[in-house]
Amino acid sequence: MPSLMVFAGADASTPVLSGVVTAAMLNGVFNEIVGLLPVIVPVSVGFIAIRKGLGFLFSSLRAA
Repeated sequence: MPSLMVFAGADASTPVLSGVVTAAMLNGVFNEIVGLLPVIVPVSVGFIAIRKGLGFLFSSLRAA
C-alpha cells in the first residue's frame, strides 16, 4: 500500500513541527505563562476560599 501524503508538499521523513516552532516562540509562551501566574494564583485561592466559606455557611444553616 503506498504511503498517503496528507499535506501537499510535506516530506514524511522530516518533522513539520520542528521546522515551524522556534525557541523564540516557546520563550514568548513561557514568559506569558509566568506573567499570568501572579493573577491566576490569588484568583484561584480566592475562589476556593469563597467556595469553602459558602459550603460552611450553607451546612451551618441546614443544621440550624
